[in-house]
Amino acid sequence: MSWSRSFRKRWLVPLVAAVALVPAAAVSAVAGEQDTFFEETGEAFWSVPHTCADGAVVDGTLLVRSTRDFEQPETEDADPTTRVQFLAVCPGGISFSWATVPSAPSTITSTTNLKSIRTVGSGTARDNSGVTHTVSFDVTYTGVGPIITEVNGPGSTRREREATATGVVMFDGAVLVDGAANHPFRDMFIRVDIEKGS
Repeated sequence: MSWSRSFRKRWLVPLVAAVALVPAAAVSAVAGEQDTFFEETGEAFWSVPHTCADGAVVDGTLLVRSTRDFEQPETEDADPTTRVQFLAVCPGGISFSWATVPSAPSTITSTTNLKSIRTVGSGTARDNSGVTHTVSFDVTYTGVGPIITEVNGPGSTRREREATATGVVMFDGAVLVDGAANHPFRDMFIRVDIEKGS
């Protein structure tokens, strides 16, 4: 073998190997840019009687909304939360409201295909006069009917399913609701939003 052939062989093989690595690195970079964000939400409403300061009883609205989200390469939310809030409007437009501030830490478990979500947790709520309260909850959402898929744009997809819910919500140690979500005018659902990076 001549010196020139030996030289070419000695340097050509490492050069080809180095060139072969470039596409793999490029693919890895592209994959890094295409991270996927996942958000799962369950939302349900109860109609809850509220006694106003003047003794009038009105229907208040209780919301329990669970949220867990994560971004790949994660596969689970390290800090899932649930928002619990209440609003009642008394005669004369005087309202009483409160909400967990921030959303309450929760343990959230769910099944595939929007079949069910369960959220359990507790937190602190503040009402519209600045008073704080303790709130705890154990609510299960159950998907019913078909799954509706909506494409919002390139890489953005929403899958949603009508749901029912049942559970217990405690407010300052007293049972606020215990049973099925029953608000007559509010839609209840389980939803998953997926956003893929470009």
